[in-house]
Amino acid sequence: MTRRHGSELQQAIFDAVFEQIGAVGYARLTMDRVATAAGTSKPVLYRRWDSKEALVLDALRESLPVIADTPPGRGLREDLLAILHALRAAFAVTKGTAFHVIAAEAGQDCRRLADERLFAPAHRAILATLHAAAERGEIRPQRATDLVADIGPALLRGRAIDGTVPDQATVGAVVDEVLLPLLHAPAAG
Repeated sequence: MTRRHGSELQQAIFDAVFEQIGAVGYARLTMDRVATAAGTSKPVLYRRWDSKEALVLDALRESLPVIADTPPGRGLREDLLAILHALRAAFAVTKGTAFHVIAAEAGQDCRRLADERLFAPAHRAILATLHAAAERGEIRPQRATDLVADIGPALLRGRAIDGTVPDQATVGAVVDEVLLPLLHAPAAG
């Protein structure tokens, strides 16, 4: 077996973190499990990270993409799809475990990081998309709300928490079967 160093070893460690969280959960994650899964030793891990939370936080920090605050500007459906596909990519890169950790077990720093990098920017981008669509007359201005902007990410997060990385078809269904019908529905009352 060839010894890995630098970024190759770090990536193997981060992959092992996500695999192990998926397999045993955050509460049962240990440095020993990560070291074994990564094909390295605990002393190698402890030289860089003093705790599993520090390791998980660093794995998330290095692996999570940054979602842009602004929508691409292609139109309502296309922008919603682009934003939610970017969020889906974040689920995929962490094998869904980032959101399992955030949902239940990890510390405040992990939750804050995911919110700053993913959920808050996705919310802002969706809200901007809704406001732009309202200005173009595609939807009623009353539909451009914080609650509506939370629906797509919440549905994808719910799937990821259940251990399922949402696929592209799921993202399309969230947009086409949930968001667009809601956004185009006649006003109540």
